[in-house]
Amino acid sequence: MAGLFVDNFFPRLVSAKTHGIIDYIHASTNFVAAAIFRGTDKRGSNAALALGVSVLANALMTDYPLGVFRVYSFKTHGILDYGVAAASAAFPTLLGIKSSSQRKYFHMQGAGETLIAGVSDYSDNSGKRHRKHMGKVFEGRRAA
Repeated sequence: MAGLFVDNFFPRLVSAKTHGIIDYIHASTNFVAAAIFRGTDKRGSNAALALGVSVLANALMTDYPLGVFRVYSFKTHGILDYGVAAASAAFPTLLGIKSSSQRKYFHMQGAGETLIAGVSDYSDNSGKRHRKHMGKVFEGRRAA
């Protein structure tokens, strides 16, 4: 659970490892979309590239089975997932993307990201390597 109210409505079906696999596929899909969109609309291409980079960075920085740098917890990753979902769904309007197929692509990316975030078990610490996370540091400061 990412700690958001909306999470209370979803069952926990996706483990940390499976979520990591989905993250890398999601990032790759956006890099491919960026290349495809490049010929028709550079705004759509740049948005897909930005989305792919953000998903990849989130995956690389998470302390979960497929994370590399392991800077923050899987729970923090989940909160960022909802941000990625919102940004993806908002890109067509914010960037003035006119192509209906590109608009659908970003809306579907947002919906898919929301669904995966909703069904992921953010309490799964099976791949955790670090004992201290940024969230713990912040919690300690609040209590002091």
